[in-house]
Amino acid sequence: MLGREVATCDTGSVSSGSDRGGMLSAEQRTLVWQALKFPRGRYTAERAGQLSAVPSRTLHDWATSGTLVPDWMAASPRGWSYRDIVYVRMLAWLRSKRMARTRASSRVRAVRALVARSRIDPDIRSDGSMFLIGGEKEDRFTGQQAFDGLNELLDVFHLTEPIEGVSTSELWGPSLLHPSEHTYISPWVLHGEPCVAESRIPSAALYTLNVERGLGAAEISALYPSLSEAEVEDAIDLEKRLRRAA
Repeated sequence: MLGREVATCDTGSVSSGSDRGGMLSAEQRTLVWQALKFPRGRYTAERAGQLSAVPSRTLHDWATSGTLVPDWMAASPRGWSYRDIVYVRMLAWLRSKRMARTRASSRVRAVRALVARSRIDPDIRSDGSMFLIGGEKEDRFTGQQAFDGLNELLDVFHLTEPIEGVSTSELWGPSLLHPSEHTYISPWVLHGEPCVAESRIPSAALYTLNVERGLGAAEISALYPSLSEAEVEDAIDLEKRLRRAA
């Protein structure tokens, strides 16, 4: 699940970029589906908040109230998987459309259960009232039929695309495949941490070198000869934006 690069993971390799602009290649979509079927990746509440565009305190509230229970609920510390991030964003998206919390929660749980047992198109269409999965034209929860043309008017929740403005804080969440020009996320690589393209070097490590040790992009690039200054700068900028959004 990368950008211009090719990455190898437990399930095979993924090649570049057709997910940009809202379209995933067949191979990328298969791996995303696999990551939704099983718990892959593991994030702290803080990191899950940065990637999901939902504050960590809200994630804890949703977990303890049963609104959205993460895969690593019983772990210490509590953890969120890659698919948890996707479903958190889906829940926040539905809430931004003024769907009641309990109703939104039940819809997300249903989608999660469907994906776990069958291969469906998990893109969602909703206006806050009607809820359609994939190409469905009837709301399976209410029986409401979408009249001709309505399907095209409903907003669509794309699984991995960037998400903005899902809360009063106008938080931002990155693409869950290509967070920035020179980085990627794969649930099979470093527990799902954003990494520099064609590498297993996490963007968070480069950010730490920059912020805590005061190293510039040129100095960091000298420590990692395989990385260009542009890649280092891009990774650092991504981490700064994630932390501003948290």
